[in-house]
Amino acid sequence: MDKLSGIQYVGSGGITECCQDAVTRLLQHGDEIASARVLTYANVHGLWLVTTVGEAIAVKAGFANGYPGEGPRRFSYVLELLSLHGVRVSEVDVTRGLINRLNASALTESDVKAIESSRSARGDWSAYTQDRHFAQRLENKLWADFPVVVPFAVIDPRLADLAVSFWDGPNDRLLTAYKRLEDVVRGRTGIRAHGSKLFSQAFLGPDARLQWPDKDKAEQVSRAQLFTASFGAFRNPRAHRESDEPAAVLLRELLAINQLFVLEGEARELSRDKGNEAGVQ
Repeated sequence: MDKLSGIQYVGSGGITECCQDAVTRLLQHGDEIASARVLTYANVHGLWLVTTVGEAIAVKAGFANGYPGEGPRRFSYVLELLSLHGVRVSEVDVTRGLINRLNASALTESDVKAIESSRSARGDWSAYTQDRHFAQRLENKLWADFPVVVPFAVIDPRLADLAVSFWDGPNDRLLTAYKRLEDVVRGRTGIRAHGSKLFSQAFLGPDARLQWPDKDKAEQVSRAQLFTASFGAFRNPRAHRESDEPAAVLLRELLAINQLFVLEGEARELSRDKGNEAGVQ
């Protein structure tokens, strides 16, 4: 009896959205896909993905072509998306039985060998793509349909609680982040000012308490101005009026204040005398 292959399966057979979401999750998570084979039976398609480390991932047959609708539209999008990410895409004809086993998460070792050794793989998949997705790829706009998610790997640990619960109340989380940054800087410097004035006193001028010792004067000033400008451009308007921004705008602001936390964490405390000796104006 032919053994089951034991590979990873994603998506749901016959459900296009699930299959598209599976591919975008793989790309968003950082899986580096080296190649993709379209598994075609009649007008039904699955995908055979192989990562750069040789892991095979089977996307169930939720894609289609040959009629107006979600199946062909999402199939077109996924193909252009894979191309944008530098994935080599080809196509191979398979049997109905293989498609059925794919959708049942039951591909055999013989199925896998047939897919990987097929000599009939075709490299031209343009017949399945739509002009709008081709144009989006050329303009690098295909990611607009990706989910807006917090990239936890780059978040400063001091913002972890706000990042985890960010979508429960983005406006409140952002305001809390700004207040927390002020508290941190006040705690390190003893300066009792608020907002832009606090950061000007902390990072600028001969009495600056916080500096980046390995940066020249121009870079010191530029970094300090990021703090003062961010509070004037983002925190102050947010604190004084209701906001109804798209998720992407809110997330970009979180990442902007996250960078301020990173910069603050890299700054070193200097005494007034040391600041003058360093020649910081």
